[in-house]
Amino acid sequence: MMKRYLLGVVAGVTSALMGAQEPKLEEAKAVEFRYGADLRLRQEAFDNIPIMPGGVTRGGNNNYFRIRPRAWGGVAFKEINTSLDFRLINEFRHKNVGQESYKFPDELVLDNLYLTIKDLFVDGSVLRIGRQDAVLGSGRLFADGTAKDGSRSSYFDGVRLTFPIAEKRVLDIFGFYTQCEDELAIGHEHRDVTGYAGGYNSMDEVAAGVFYSDRANAACEYGVYYVWKHDTAWVNAKGDYQDNEDIHTAGFYLKPKFSDEFSADLELAYQYGESTDYDRNALFACGGLKYTIDPAAGFYVSANAVYMSGDDSDSTDEREDFNVLFGRYPWISELMIFAYDGDGVGTWNNLLQCYLETGYTFENKHKVKLTAGPLFAEEKNGAGGGSNRGWLGTAKYSFPLLDNVNCYVLGEVLDPDDYYNSGKTAYFLRWEIMLKF
Repeated sequence: MMKRYLLGVVAGVTSALMGAQEPKLEEAKAVEFRYGADLRLRQEAFDNIPIMPGGVTRGGNNNYFRIRPRAWGGVAFKEINTSLDFRLINEFRHKNVGQESYKFPDELVLDNLYLTIKDLFVDGSVLRIGRQDAVLGSGRLFADGTAKDGSRSSYFDGVRLTFPIAEKRVLDIFGFYTQCEDELAIGHEHRDVTGYAGGYNSMDEVAAGVFYSDRANAACEYGVYYVWKHDTAWVNAKGDYQDNEDIHTAGFYLKPKFSDEFSADLELAYQYGESTDYDRNALFACGGLKYTIDPAAGFYVSANAVYMSGDDSDSTDEREDFNVLFGRYPWISELMIFAYDGDGVGTWNNLLQCYLETGYTFENKHKVKLTAGPLFAEEKNGAGGGSNRGWLGTAKYSFPLLDNVNCYVLGEVLDPDDYYNSGKTAYFLRWEIMLKF
């Protein structure tokens, strides 16, 4: 019944969007309707990406197209400061080499469905209930609630309250519960969207916490946070039972601005947790120093580092690998997230990355960004036995094609070293066109 109902909604939304050129508002006194859509077109190719257990990931050479349409709508009741919004999403893939093409209708997902109530407690407060996107803090550790859905969506199921303490001082309080299998999806895939391993492993994720951000002082924005995350029991790819675990993460970030030219970024987090078999004790650090050569053009250079602790395999009663929480998306590197296929889906840990970055924005809104630097592993648990992961370089060129069409091309190259047992140069390539209607 639910699937037939959702198919009817899809048909209605598709019909309503025919001929729409941009998101529109239709006002009728105290009621406001809104709707829109976008279409993301991608081609991706990669080869020789090494993985921790040995060899290369996903058979080596892969080349495929990805097409992701989204459609959304909502209604706002102005007199009671309340609105209801939804969004539908799907992705189609067609392989040239490597991964199998998806079969229609792979999995059509109702990836947003939430009620928003504004000014309920105080002026400026926002209460959001239901399936929603949520980026909190710096976004490094808390941005994607569906790590295993192939980057089509990133929703969380639950409640979030944004509470203004004072001007530019905000407290976010949240509670989310995301099941391993999405019940609001149509199709034959029945994809597992949570967890750390490939395939279906039945792990649900529960999280609650607070983020406080302060932007009142222009000289130094900062924030502090605490997140409790509970992973239910699951079975890994080897068939080993993994007990449920409670993970506690406390951290802070600073964004000082020393002048118009010099700024910095620092984030530190400590993590501890308990399960039947072990206790977790882990660290995360990320920082950078940025020099803006030409503020008007957005021309800058920066020196940066990211550290996430790894697990000492000799210690069986303590885990020291950092659990990246809901940061299991390619915020570090598109290429390197495939290199973690042997560790788990997007489970960034046991990593020290040091890199230089430069970027420039042209007058016509064209942008270029380049990065380069080495990567290391704290624990020598890779097939090569060493601690040097290699050198990673990236290049991205973004540009608008039309008013509602944005594009970019991305290339990444890894020269692997003794952490891996593969000596072949790895690459990842992508072009993307995003059309907004």
